[in-house]
Amino acid sequence: METHMAPMPTDKASYLFAQGFGKAGIQHDEYYYHPQAGIDERNEIGKTIMKQVIERNEMLQKASIDTSTGGAGTAGIAMFPVYVDPTIVDQTRFLTPLVELVPRRANRGLTHDYNKITAKGGAKWKLDDASQLEDTDTYSRVSVAIKFGYSVGRVTGPAIAGMAHYKNAMQLDLAVKTQALKELEEDTIINGDVGTYATEFDGLIQVISTSTTNLSNRKVTLDDIDTELSTTFNNKGMVTLCVTDSATHFYIKGLLRQYQRQPAPPSEGLPFGIPGSFNYTGVNFIKSQFMPTSSASRRILFLDMRYIYMAVLQDVTYEELAKTNDSNKYMLKVYEALVVTFEGAMSQIYGIA
Repeated sequence: METHMAPMPTDKASYLFAQGFGKAGIQHDEYYYHPQAGIDERNEIGKTIMKQVIERNEMLQKASIDTSTGGAGTAGIAMFPVYVDPTIVDQTRFLTPLVELVPRRANRGLTHDYNKITAKGGAKWKLDDASQLEDTDTYSRVSVAIKFGYSVGRVTGPAIAGMAHYKNAMQLDLAVKTQALKELEEDTIINGDVGTYATEFDGLIQVISTSTTNLSNRKVTLDDIDTELSTTFNNKGMVTLCVTDSATHFYIKGLLRQYQRQPAPPSEGLPFGIPGSFNYTGVNFIKSQFMPTSSASRRILFLDMRYIYMAVLQDVTYEELAKTNDSNKYMLKVYEALVVTFEGAMSQIYGIA
């Protein structure tokens, strides 16, 4: 091959040459194309560059680590750890609206005692200088036993250490046990029955007995509701809250839509925004997940909240229990009872289809 000594290129020219022709084996002092000398290496240069490009791509494709490196592990590919979302979804949780709505009153002693007036002697119109006989009123004493609710937890030492990078094990268990105690309270406020479970207090369904209406497995109507509100008013009540199940709640809403496009929301804000609440003739209607839901057992409770409260000897309290193993055992406890001082001012419709 005939060569010709060319001037030395600049540094930039050398770099560009090395990135192209130099990689194909052509030196600075060689001609790669010289028609007079019969030199034409362009075809070979193209083949060489193409080969280098293909080899480079193959090298990049043959990665030493990819998403299948290490084979299958316990929960996926062995070389890639699993990161669990720290949010734990409680699929067992119930809403507890009545726990929030029922007032709580401090109590002393193991019973809550109160006096009530059951009859008045009344006042009278009389003649001038008439004899003045006393008007006798009747009083009565009522005693409600305080009941004791518990939620017990235990977390082992290895669990506390093993979960430390993910969750505080004690805090997690405490939150779950607290919610369980509040759900027990909501359930008992509605369905409590001392006759069946002596350790609990009577709930609203058991307590309200003077005014009740059995629909005998048919749908409720607005006339039924109006009649019940009239009955409670005539019995010296002033209903401010109605509680029912979800199906009945939506059925009543459907009845109202025949007269108004959107049932009126409560005029006063309810705690934590109870979803779907509406107001009818000045009474707020809410739903509870603890109300009976099967056909013919559904009901509506008509409540005068002036006469309902929780008598609380001791509110929810945390207390550690004896430590005998490598674990932390504790209990949450509450001493309380539902008190309804005038159930005759309230009512319930039951037997709803």
